[in-house]
Amino acid sequence: MKIWIMRHAEAGFNAPSDSLRTLTPDGLAMAKAQGKKLGEQFKQQHIALDKLLVSPYIRAMQTKEALIEGMQAVDFSQNFANIEEQWDGITPDGIAESVLDYLSFLREEGARNVLIVSHLPLVFELVQALTQFQASVHFYPAVVAEIDWHRNNGQLISSI
Repeated sequence: MKIWIMRHAEAGFNAPSDSLRTLTPDGLAMAKAQGKKLGEQFKQQHIALDKLLVSPYIRAMQTKEALIEGMQAVDFSQNFANIEEQWDGITPDGIAESVLDYLSFLREEGARNVLIVSHLPLVFELVQALTQFQASVHFYPAVVAEIDWHRNNGQLISSI
């Protein structure tokens, strides 16, 4: 299974709660640029996503929207409506082991390509857990890590 783990793009701090923080204009541009990069990669490698998991926090949802817009700008055509899932389990307080359990379930159900849009510290903890603490990624806003995960042993392929 290939798993792309993305931290949400740059967000502002002027919000009544953490879950309501929105992306800055730079954050929107970052997410769209990452979408173009991923869209090109997916198109060249003939990858179709089986699942798009996204945190329900506003900044993650906005990142996902800009990411999809970027993918579509490079003619990566995929219907995201029936693969997208908002999940409270991938908010900043999410537990990596719970996410691993769900990814294992998805893999058993035949999923081969999963994209996750989430937050620190969870994105960092996921990379650590998926690679059995053999890889680490500096998750600046909008960074994406690609993991090749087989039999609970993952390898970091790249981070952009």
